[in-house]
Amino acid sequence: MAVSWNEIVRLGLGLLCLLAAHSGQAQTRNTGSAESGPPGTSPSSVTNTAAAIAVRAEAIRTSCIAGRRLICGRVLQVLSDGVVVESGYTSLLREPVQRSWLVPGTVTASRDPTLVEAKEPGAVCAGLVFLTDLPKRKRSPAKVKPFDYVILQAYPAGEYTYHSVGNIQRTVRRFSAGLETAVKLTLESSAVETAPKRYGMDARPKTKAYLEMPEAAGGAVPRLLSQTGAFTDTQNLVPSPSLVPYDLNVHFWSDGAAKGRWMALPNDEHHPDTKIAFHPAGEWAFPKGTVFVKHFELATNELRAELRRRLETRLLVCDSAGGIYGVTYKWRPDNTDAELLNSNLTEKILVQTAAGLRTQAWYYPSREDCRVCHTANAGLVLGVKTRQMNRDVAFAEGGADNQLRTWNHLGFFEPRLDESSIPSFTRLAPSDDLSRSLEDRARSYLDANCAHCHRPNGTVADFDTRYDIPLPEQKLIEGQVLLDQGIDGARAIVPHDIWRSIVYMRANTVDSFKMPPLAHSVVDQAGMALLRQWIESLPGPPVLAPPTLSPAGGDYTQAVSVTLNESEPGAAIHYTLDGTKPTTSDPLYDKPIQLSSPTTVRAKAFKPGFTRSITVQETYIIGN
Repeated sequence: MAVSWNEIVRLGLGLLCLLAAHSGQAQTRNTGSAESGPPGTSPSSVTNTAAAIAVRAEAIRTSCIAGRRLICGRVLQVLSDGVVVESGYTSLLREPVQRSWLVPGTVTASRDPTLVEAKEPGAVCAGLVFLTDLPKRKRSPAKVKPFDYVILQAYPAGEYTYHSVGNIQRTVRRFSAGLETAVKLTLESSAVETAPKRYGMDARPKTKAYLEMPEAAGGAVPRLLSQTGAFTDTQNLVPSPSLVPYDLNVHFWSDGAAKGRWMALPNDEHHPDTKIAFHPAGEWAFPKGTVFVKHFELATNELRAELRRRLETRLLVCDSAGGIYGVTYKWRPDNTDAELLNSNLTEKILVQTAAGLRTQAWYYPSREDCRVCHTANAGLVLGVKTRQMNRDVAFAEGGADNQLRTWNHLGFFEPRLDESSIPSFTRLAPSDDLSRSLEDRARSYLDANCAHCHRPNGTVADFDTRYDIPLPEQKLIEGQVLLDQGIDGARAIVPHDIWRSIVYMRANTVDSFKMPPLAHSVVDQAGMALLRQWIESLPGPPVLAPPTLSPAGGDYTQAVSVTLNESEPGAAIHYTLDGTKPTTSDPLYDKPIQLSSPTTVRAKAFKPGFTRSITVQETYIIGN
């Protein structure tokens, strides 16, 4: 009798480890069906004759050829540059994959399949895997381990070659193998080691200055995205050959949206071989007529991240006067085109979650909004600089290559770079790059999300979040703030104290004092966890979290009984009812506070050996 799927899940990884001990016959015994769960966990009702094995293998191969599938592979060995996956243990899994012991190992590209694949009958097959997304175990901080199953995006050998293309937000790596072969996923391409490393692109594309956009903001801006010259097939989001894809080491938080990025650098009869003024640490300067394209999509189902809705595509144009202007195109519901917005707009979007539906506000910026962040002091163009661009990306022609290396080869930079110097350039640290220090990752996050405003001659704040400025000179740690939000002892960053760290507190809210103040309606939970971990790693005494008041303040028609709860056992809570900040001389909370008239309750926690909490307050309006 076949074991049921639920029973298999309960058996868990222990059974997988036992099965992993089986030797050479394992591959012939474990060619299970797509519907009964991963092979090697459920006995097959088909006899393991050579003919039966061949029939099952061919059925799997045919299904793969008919359409891209997720292949379940068992990890045999973890190496410093990748993992060895036994692809002989395969199962075609349909989305959504909800197996508690399966760890997704790829990112699904939101592109038409024909843009991801080039078919050449008779060629060796190449699958795709995203090494930057190698999974972590759910119950351990360690990465994927032997006997885990991972999901790879793969194809059978001997039928087609599938080439990765640009515009995918993760670096794509290749592997080649049949369904019966163990494959090594390395950090190098599948090219012969002795062959010269290819560039991502071989030739600079011909590019009309400004594309089809006006030279100045006052000109006639196209009403439709399809009229801008950015895409040859707007509905299928096929970029113009003039557009060069790029990606950043650390992304600016955009309320969870996925983004695609391209640049069009002028290269026509009137503007031949224009150059980017390169700087190894500071901002780059771009020639007039350069156009940047940024496309936004939002996952509308948290259980299936590949289900995305197109929201907007923005164009940033380096104008004829040496400045910039930006425009926003909002996508039609049918995705046939996107229409120019003349003013900002907020739209409520429904998102499916495990608990039901939630509503997310999405802010479409106006032209004036673009200038709030894209200032001359910040270099006009944000993000496109050495420390962000110093990374590998997938190009359509040459596979993965360092962006600086390929752009230098194309003649984009003035002065031209010595290619051997590229590895020495600064590189921001992604939050999940555990090879970099916690401080590096936190400061990289602040650089990407805050440094366009928080720098000398920027906003009213006195601190500087640029990564290339040494930490002691940034005025972040114990740095003075002009707006303390009523928090006693507030500083930009207070070691070991998130409650008085204004940088953290303002980024961790969507209230009126949120940061950034524009187009920000969802807190970046992963980013805040990173900042909190860094702040709490800085040396300092333990800090009391503030007490909580229940019920919350508001309008009440009758008397209210207010309860104060401490966050730390043994902490003493002192409170006031006259609007002053509590001290240890004020009343000690020992029972609910009875209110019968309008009152502001303020409370603070104290405990020996701890830094006192910040003051919290609620205002109760009682009566008519």
